[in-house]
Amino acid sequence: MNAEMIISPGTGNGGMVPSLGDDDLIQLYSDLQHLSASILAFQSDQHQQSTERNGLIMTLGNLLQEYGVIQDQLIGTLKAWQRKQTLAGNGAPPPSNLDSIQKIVETLFDHITEIILFINNLLQMGNEAILNEYLQQAQELKHILIVSTFIVETQPPQVMRKLAGKNSATVRWLIGDKLGIHLSKPVVKCEILSEDLAKRLTVENIRMPPESSGTMTNNECEMIYDSNTRKFSAEFSNLMISDVQRFERRGSEYVTDRKHTLLFYTTALFNGHAINSWAISVPLIVIVHVNQASNAWATIIWDNAFSAIEREPFKVPERVHYIQILEALDMYFGYHTGRNLTQDNLNTIANKLRVDETGQLNDFISFSQFCKDKMPNCAFSFWEWFYDIKEFTKNVLQEEWTNGHIVGFISEREAREILTHQDNGTFLLRFSDDIKGGISIAYRDCCGEIIMLEPWTRFDFHIRFLADRIRDLNILNIVYPTMMPSNAAFRTPFPRHDVPGYINRNTFVLNVMENID
Repeated sequence: MNAEMIISPGTGNGGMVPSLGDDDLIQLYSDLQHLSASILAFQSDQHQQSTERNGLIMTLGNLLQEYGVIQDQLIGTLKAWQRKQTLAGNGAPPPSNLDSIQKIVETLFDHITEIILFINNLLQMGNEAILNEYLQQAQELKHILIVSTFIVETQPPQVMRKLAGKNSATVRWLIGDKLGIHLSKPVVKCEILSEDLAKRLTVENIRMPPESSGTMTNNECEMIYDSNTRKFSAEFSNLMISDVQRFERRGSEYVTDRKHTLLFYTTALFNGHAINSWAISVPLIVIVHVNQASNAWATIIWDNAFSAIEREPFKVPERVHYIQILEALDMYFGYHTGRNLTQDNLNTIANKLRVDETGQLNDFISFSQFCKDKMPNCAFSFWEWFYDIKEFTKNVLQEEWTNGHIVGFISEREAREILTHQDNGTFLLRFSDDIKGGISIAYRDCCGEIIMLEPWTRFDFHIRFLADRIRDLNILNIVYPTMMPSNAAFRTPFPRHDVPGYINRNTFVLNVMENID
């Protein structure tokens, strides 16, 4: 069943991609300038009108309210930055303006410190209930600013293999050197948590260290302050999951459905008080074998694409509109292979994705339909089909794909229709519908007939390169859609040198095949 659709690849965000460029910080900078001017005016009033305490207290309340609005905007901006960081896990451009955000954090820290000093000065003139309320409010705002700016700057791999090392992550504290705690080089520790423990962490005041869901090694790191960049961070370079707790299976749940997270936490001392700060990573899947990677990435891609900025860990919608899925797949495929999908590619993928076991087209696709349910007349799911093509293209056919010589995602019917209107000797390459990670040639022969060759897989190209296989068929002259001569479009990756006394293995394979025919 075929259904035409219109969607421009890479356009529209479906509520998934928050806007966050340097322009988005301009308003925050403007508000900060206004706040700075207000504080300067207050300082002047404090000296000139020391007897007019009521007026000063009222002005102080307005300053505190203005500050709170700006801090809320900053935290919202930081969450938008983190959302873009999550989307980068699917191939979106990573956010790059964290240094600009830190400048605002540092300015706000200075201002809330000044406001607290003003309140204490007024309290020395006389204790009033409203001033104590202001002081408590200001101290709470300062605490929120401190703990909210302890973040994961560089996320760990989202599919981690147990007992595999060299997993890196970076934690950064955007307060820089403002608290002076950088002098003591606080230690950050890392633990792995299950989804249930992550939920508890966000709603309960859990003591550190919390209960963990496994054992990690190389999971402690000092925070170092770089005075040149003003970065206050801890860089983990060799994290390893030694063990992870086993859980009872729930219904049709797979091991690769189980999300975990890495918790990074530290305790720093400031003026004799302990400051406990923590941050959790994006969700990750723990696997024990590489053959679990495909299913693990299905869980991660879905979570990265469709999670909300504010959510309970790690809640995602069970069903989403197929256009949102296409946007995520386009982003993911383009990042890993070097070229995004075309409009025709997306139409073909949509038809694969939307047809259920009854042959009906669905606008909303469930997670199960995306990666678990078998496609009609297939022994594998949509995601298994798509993921194997991505791997095949990335590892074997990336140059040909990037240069536009492979149509790839196109149905057999559409391939026949295109070649019918081309000259004899024109051919195209399309991904197989029936064989995972397979690619086949469709061409128009010298009699005008459309021929479909049996698909090849990566294992075939271990024996003989694609360029050599195309060269074997003299009829293959022009490749669609670039319309380049085949000998110019497809080249053997490296020159072949015959070894004296030996027959070239590619020539031998070809001769054997011709003899069999």
